[in-house]
Amino acid sequence: MGKSDRKALVLQYLVHTRLALPTAVLYRNMRLRQNATFSESTLKNYLSELEEEGLIKRVDPEAMAERKVVEVDNGRGYWLATEAGREQTDGSFSFM
Repeated sequence: MGKSDRKALVLQYLVHTRLALPTAVLYRNMRLRQNATFSESTLKNYLSELEEEGLIKRVDPEAMAERKVVEVDNGRGYWLATEAGREQTDGSFSFM
């Protein structure tokens, strides 16, 4: 599985679960549910690239407690697929 396939797997996971997840939780679930073999630091690189491509965004977890989705520019946050990210996935994703 190449880099583009692994990035697509991360995006598909976020789209399919429809959850906003912190990096550590996303990493653990990717390892458990998708048998991901890449490291957490590699995941962070993929997340940064997907964010630059506009396919995911980082949101404020505190605002979510108030049922608001507020995008944050940097620092700590949860990852959430954007509309563009949802449109890019092909729907063939399945949990292992």
